Amino acid sequence: IANARRQIPFTAVVEVECESVDRARTALQAGADIIMCDNMPIDQVKEVIALKAILSPKAKVEASGNITLENIDRFVDVGVDAVSTGSLIHQAVWLDFSMKMVAQGA
Repeated sequence: IANARRQIPFTAVVEVECESVDRARTALQAGADIIMCDNMPIDQVKEVIALKAILSPKAKVEASGNITLENIDRFVDVGVDAVSTGSLIHQAVWLDFSMKMVAQGA
């Protein structure tokens, strides 16, 4: 995190993707601005929020991974600052098309 801060503008933030409470603790202690709780069960997200309050109250917590429209409220209710979900597009049908252009007068 210190190395990243030396290379980015002072207005940028450092977000660390964490898959465990221990990784989140390390990132908070190192000064991460945002902790992304990736694929963590709700009880672990709660632990990260509690750690944040002690170690780095200004940090933000984002929940991501395995979040659906059916369970998003549970994550919001525990106090995360942001939620990321791909469930909105997992079943989307994508169109594949191209547009060919010809210059006029050629």
